[in-house]
Amino acid sequence: MKFFSCSNRSAGQALLEFALVVPVFFLLLFGAVDGGRAIFAFNQMSQASRNVARVASVTCFQTTTRCDATTPGTPIANAIAAQSTGIQGPVTWTVTCVDPATDTVAAPCAVGDLVRVQASCRFSLLYVDVARAFGPVNVESTTEAQILQ
Repeated sequence: MKFFSCSNRSAGQALLEFALVVPVFFLLLFGAVDGGRAIFAFNQMSQASRNVARVASVTCFQTTTRCDATTPGTPIANAIAAQSTGIQGPVTWTVTCVDPATDTVAAPCAVGDLVRVQASCRFSLLYVDVARAFGPVNVESTTEAQILQ
């Protein structure tokens, strides 16, 4: 009694075609997953930098060192700590006060200046072959907000 209707030759051909198509399929599948994760990470970074810039724009004059993001307990440092919790890796934050007329760093912050918040994070890809080829991806976001008070 014969269980298979196809010959061994056609079964081998189907196996070869499957072996040729599967790596391309997985490359596209994991590429789409990694692309979605990268877009999600960028969206997280953008939202986090916007939130920190908003806090910095209204609290830069409430701290002894204006726009201080490094001293624990300051409103900006607290906002950075709160925004860093859900992000997919360690984040590097830079908060500077910028004169909008000259686009240079302003030593004492003044009303009307801009607070520039830069956040960057290293994002690791899931697909091993693509990660080996490209390495970790840097996800960065910069937000500016005007100092209001």
